[in-house]
Amino acid sequence: MKVFWRTLILLTGLGLFAWYLSRADLQSVGDAIARLGWLAPVTLLPYLTVYVVDCLAWRFCFLPGIKVPFLKLLRIRWAGESVNNVLPSAYVGGEAVKVYLLRQHGIPAPAGTSSAVVSKTAQSVAQLILILLAALAFLQLAGDQPGLRAGMVLVLGCGGAVLAGLFWMQRRGLFGSLLAVTRALRLRLGFLERRREKLLEVDQSITGFYRNHRFRFFGSSIFYLGGWLLDTLEIYLVAHLLGMPITWTQALAVEGFTGVAKALGMWVPGSLGIQESSIVMLGRLAGLPDTLSVAYALLRRAREIIFAGIGWFFLYAGHTNLRTTKAEAASATAESHND
Repeated sequence: MKVFWRTLILLTGLGLFAWYLSRADLQSVGDAIARLGWLAPVTLLPYLTVYVVDCLAWRFCFLPGIKVPFLKLLRIRWAGESVNNVLPSAYVGGEAVKVYLLRQHGIPAPAGTSSAVVSKTAQSVAQLILILLAALAFLQLAGDQPGLRAGMVLVLGCGGAVLAGLFWMQRRGLFGSLLAVTRALRLRLGFLERRREKLLEVDQSITGFYRNHRFRFFGSSIFYLGGWLLDTLEIYLVAHLLGMPITWTQALAVEGFTGVAKALGMWVPGSLGIQESSIVMLGRLAGLPDTLSVAYALLRRAREIIFAGIGWFFLYAGHTNLRTTKAEAASATAESHND
């Protein structure tokens, strides 16, 4: 995406959030956050739990013979997700980082790529199910808002169709389907055509995974869905700690569609502005006070900065350790030749 459009989306998101801030009682927001006090670190626990559950989900996406220690896998995934959350790479950059780090730890690139793509597919399936559940939650909260009801019915219909289409594409091969569509539309995408053979090879490994290890794929999807549902505990917990309790239905409605808004802003670093304004807007639709929505948006951004910082540290530390190990191995080899 061109810099102009990225900048425009960023400014639009920041403008919307600034407008919401101008209409909110900032004194009340500051007082609410200050009330957390020493309990502030507790708000990090739900997302830490999500990271652990999501890593368990990713573990299902490897072939049975491939073993990676869980803590090492957690660090690799943490580093990759931190890249996804910071760099505007349409969530591709982080997956490439995961494959690279896996390869440095002895996992062949095709196996690492296959696990990353299968994992992202399972995660997408789980998120679609979460969105459908969030739409049902909004239907329950809609009350006398016919427009909201109609919108949620449309979301349910489109979401079901997308979910079915995703399964169909995976059975045929994701990249093969994409190449077929580009050819049907007579689009010449050199990036895809140059990598055609490798992409089809990845397709074969992925479809083979679905065909021969279906239990592992559905197990991964279930764990990812569990992670998404645990994610709703964050706003639920924050609301109770701030003294403005909400129902789990409200938490599910807001969290389910915040992920959608964040995905729409994936070309903006960290979905800055897009995420915050969507939380306030969705909070209003779900009946949350603006004070709670703004406070949660700020706390969530602080949490993302903390987790991203830890992930980038893991990336730096892992890369440094790998370079040291390679240097030591090269030195040992040279000494053995000299002997």
